[in-house]
Amino acid sequence: MNTKSQFACLAYHVIGERGNQYEVSAGQLHAQLAFLNEEGYVVEGFEQLEARLRSGRGIPARYVLLSADDGHQSAMGLADALEKYTFRATFFLTRDFSLKRHGFLPLPEIRELRRRGFSLGTHGTTHRALAFLPEDCCIVELKEAREWLEDVLGEQVRYMSSPGGFINRRVAKLTYKQGYVLTGTCNEWVNSPETMALPCTVNRVSVRRHFSLKSFRHIVEGHPGFYTWRQVRALSLWVPKQLLRPTSTEHVALDPQTAIGPAIR
Repeated sequence: MNTKSQFACLAYHVIGERGNQYEVSAGQLHAQLAFLNEEGYVVEGFEQLEARLRSGRGIPARYVLLSADDGHQSAMGLADALEKYTFRATFFLTRDFSLKRHGFLPLPEIRELRRRGFSLGTHGTTHRALAFLPEDCCIVELKEAREWLEDVLGEQVRYMSSPGGFINRRVAKLTYKQGYVLTGTCNEWVNSPETMALPCTVNRVSVRRHFSLKSFRHIVEGHPGFYTWRQVRALSLWVPKQLLRPTSTEHVALDPQTAIGPAIR
């Protein structure tokens, strides 16, 4: 599957030892980053990708985009590990997690990540699934999250990732209207820069605890077997998840427009 221009985008969540499927151990993380370094991959964040797309500089033959969702406290350890190899990344923050929950990044550490050269984006105000919200509520989530982070950083915020991976064309268009130029999804597929005209979405693979180093290699190399398996799995989970979603003023029926990739979380 992988051609010279195609690339994978990785999405991490928590670095730890508790065993949650989205909680990658420190040992796994270091093995994965060491592999990328040894194989000569250029590892960047959304900020660097935007610059490449705008300048037309192209994508290196071995290229990986790296991101982290939610703003968990362990993001600082991830940043330390990335700096060891001079890798870049984008950290996506949920406003209410940082302001109201223990174990998530406080404002000084958010600013510290930016000072260290990492780019930052939003991951919702409350982490509600945007595709299930009425349009006015979705706009509020996108707008308030961006305004909060811009106040924290003192600069424009141009990137976001959709909470839970739930996104459709309606949500994507709303993100662009709010000034976001790159939107991370959880559609597990490679990206082709020749089809990415800003503003646009970025396909991402959530790195899971049960992924072996072989599976990790298949992700970054664009192995067709891995991606086909993930797409089949996502489709098999899509319909049951829609049936189980609550219907209320906060979670309404999914917009009838085709989703950008099945929700897999």
